Amino acid sequence: MISHRTLTRQLKNIDQFLSAYHISQRPTHFESLIAQTISKVLHLPFYAIDNDDPGISHKVMWQGKSNPIQRAPGSSYDAISYCYNFKLLIEATLNTGVRQWSREFAGAIRHWEDYCTISGSPHNSVYVLLIYPTLHRDTYRSIKANPKKECKIIPIDISSLVQILETSTLAYSIRHIDIRKLIHQICDCLHSSSSEKEFAKSEDETISRWQKEVLRLEKMVFTGLKSYEAMRKIKRTHISMSEILQRLQKHPIVKHYFNIIEDKIGSELIKDSLINESFASLLSRTITDGEELFEPVPQCDYSGRCQRMINAVVSLR
Repeated sequence: MISHRTLTRQLKNIDQFLSAYHISQRPTHFESLIAQTISKVLHLPFYAIDNDDPGISHKVMWQGKSNPIQRAPGSSYDAISYCYNFKLLIEATLNTGVRQWSREFAGAIRHWEDYCTISGSPHNSVYVLLIYPTLHRDTYRSIKANPKKECKIIPIDISSLVQILETSTLAYSIRHIDIRKLIHQICDCLHSSSSEKEFAKSEDETISRWQKEVLRLEKMVFTGLKSYEAMRKIKRTHISMSEILQRLQKHPIVKHYFNIIEDKIGSELIKDSLINESFASLLSRTITDGEELFEPVPQCDYSGRCQRMINAVVSLR
């Protein structure tokens, strides 16, 4: 599976990435890249049509073939994501011209109707994602004019997808319901906008707000995990607050996270996150300056607790 760093680099430099392939093969590799990115966003396994595992219920499946690589058939969507309680039909194109809608996306509504009919899925649980480098005005107008209002068509450009991927990577316990909430917010942006440029601006603002909201909600988990990571690197059983804080203040990912949410990391947050998330125990304070000392919970102990929590949730009636 490709790492999120590699996916981000390839998406940000999409022309350079695709230049390694013959022009006839570039749409195929773009489809595969987008499907793999969606699987990383949703933390789901990725399969192609020729290596699918029918025993896996929740996954992202590209309709193309991986060996040898072959593009998804034009008679269907490019990929499908089986999320928790909803599904995403994914259509990806490199076309940015006047034929973007007629040649690439016009069939999306038919694919949505066919899928809902064949699978028996409720219409309001299936969404269509359109992924592209830039949105052509004819595509924008066609989506706005879609008579099938129950068909939620969500246009997302590559740069927006990169930001969504970043959010999912930073928010360790992001939920599929958070992604579904964003889908509805983007849909609202589309229908309240009056031009493709206004929509693009509104979509950027919406994703940034959503990112900040998700990361603020995940702040305790993120801080606890990064504090635990710092403690394990120190490799002692008694670790002071100042040692943890100093490491986190220098950590580039931690700095980036708190810049996004416009907040600062501090001792109280570290203490609360370590204790509330069960990463460590507060032992005592130093005699000289009263600094708090923590002991990291063994990894097996933490994993066992998480598994007991999962079992307890599964057993609920």
